[in-house]
Amino acid sequence: MTEQRQKEFSELVEPHLSSLYSTALRMTHNQNDAEDLVQDTLYKAFRALDQFQRNTNFRAWVFRILVNTFITGYRKAVKQPQKVSYDDLEEFFLYKKLDDTVSLQESSKEDFLDNFFDDDVKGALDSLPYQFRLVVLLCDVEGFSYNEISKIIDAPLGTVMSRLYRGRRLLQRSLWNYAKKRGYVTDEVKKRS
Repeated sequence: MTEQRQKEFSELVEPHLSSLYSTALRMTHNQNDAEDLVQDTLYKAFRALDQFQRNTNFRAWVFRILVNTFITGYRKAVKQPQKVSYDDLEEFFLYKKLDDTVSLQESSKEDFLDNFFDDDVKGALDSLPYQFRLVVLLCDVEGFSYNEISKIIDAPLGTVMSRLYRGRRLLQRSLWNYAKKRGYVTDEVKKRS
């Protein structure tokens, strides 16, 4: 029975290992801690495999275990969560900047995506406060729906949407200079007709 259960678990989890590890790495900021987090997650998932309802979303289930394990085991070291001033968040900051002060240079979508996740972008993502970084990672990097994220982090749908909105706005501010440096925007003022 145990051998069959191990085989079943391996088949379920194998397609998600790299996503679990990359998300754990983004949450912990440390390779060893990320490996430990994934190992703890897999251990808990294996032990709780009987609680997993067949023909449901295994990926969401195992990511919920990952997030809960991180929160309970790895967040204890942080005594006080990071604070963010929401006064600095201006709605549509990036779009207003693009429209009012710069012109986009011609670049192909493939060139942009090839360079999208370099160190500056990873740094901007990593600098987000935890509650925003987690939701942005789950939505924009891992592709979970709002409802799935709500279940994974055990928060109301409105909270997920709010954190995603605010996290994306913080990223826009952080990435403005990155976009200028990489040549995606220039300082030329766009002429209006």
